[in-house]
Amino acid sequence: MEFSQLLTTRRSCRSFDSTPVTEDQIAAILQAGCWAPSPLNLQPWEFIVVTDPRTKTQVRDAAEMAKNEVIAADGPGWVKKYSADFVQDAPLLLVVVFNPGKGGLGAFFGQPHGALQAASACIQNMMLKASELGLESLWFTFFRPDELAPVFNIPENLEIAGVIALGKPAEEVKAPPRRTPAVYGERYGVLNE
Repeated sequence: MEFSQLLTTRRSCRSFDSTPVTEDQIAAILQAGCWAPSPLNLQPWEFIVVTDPRTKTQVRDAAEMAKNEVIAADGPGWVKKYSADFVQDAPLLLVVVFNPGKGGLGAFFGQPHGALQAASACIQNMMLKASELGLESLWFTFFRPDELAPVFNIPENLEIAGVIALGKPAEEVKAPPRRTPAVYGERYGVLNE
C-alpha cells in the first residue's frame, strides 16, 4: 500500500470482530513502533501486550470511572452516550508506557515532553502498521493513568502514553472530516497565501 493511501485510509475503530491478532502481526506492529524517532535515540517506550478478558474489563471499568467524573463535572453532553465496551471486544490491547526521564536535552530549555512526544510517534507508527496489515486500532486515553497503572503493575517512574485497541474491524469505519488548518508564513498570524 502506498504511504499516502495508508495515511488516508487508517481509521480509529470502535467495533472489532473476534478474530485474534496473530503473533506475527503483533511483532510487526511493535517493530514499527520501535522505529519512531526519539530524543537522543533514547527510545523511551515499553509495551504491555494484553489479551486477557479480565484485564480488558479493568481497562473498560477505568474508562467508566473517567466518564462518570466528566459527567459529574458537567462536561460535554456526548460523554453520557459514550461506551468503552469496544475495549473489551478488541482482541488485543497494547499498552504503551514511557520513561519521562528519557526525553533528551529539552528539559534544560523548556521542552520537558520529549519522551511523551517520542511515545506518541511510536503509537502513530504502530497504528499505521496495523492498518497496513488489515487491522484497525484506536488510541485510547479515556482513563486516569493513576487508576490504570496498578492494573498493569507499571512502576512509578513510568507513564502511560495510551492503550491501543487493535483488531479486525467488525464493520466499515467511515472517514471523519478533516479541517483545513491555518498555515502561516514566517510568523504566527500572517496567513500564507
